[in-house]
Amino acid sequence: MVYTVDAMGFQRAFLFLVFATVMVHGQPADIGPRYTHFLRQHVKGDMTIQKCQGVMGYLELTESDSENCKVKNTFIKANSNQVRDICTGGGTPMGNGLFESNNRFPVVICKHKCKKKTLCQHTHPRCEYEGSLSTRKVVIACEREWPVHYGDDILIV
Repeated sequence: MVYTVDAMGFQRAFLFLVFATVMVHGQPADIGPRYTHFLRQHVKGDMTIQKCQGVMGYLELTESDSENCKVKNTFIKANSNQVRDICTGGGTPMGNGLFESNNRFPVVICKHKCKKKTLCQHTHPRCEYEGSLSTRKVVIACEREWPVHYGDDILIV
């Protein structure tokens, strides 16, 4: 039996899969890169304080427009669906696209070990981090119901 490749049929099947994926997720194409970047930098369900040094080094996080070590980065210990829920009813609007989560999340906060930023201008890869674990409400920026930026966290005592 001989099989022939129908190029048009292959293209149609490929386009169908692409459109089906977009329709299933419902994510606008222009949001995708920002959402992926947000998840990479701030959502890590298996994050621990012991992983701060390794994860921050792997992600190569720096301050905006410089090679200076990022002073602080917060990881939400949740999955992407739990975090997205903040944008789709599980959060309280705060204005300017910001939403405060209705629920608390465990978070790992990785801080650069140098306490005085002006005395310590280390650049990647010479960054050293220590972590702390806390449970907080988080504030994220949402665009068309997709989280795209970590705004802040709120310690509830």
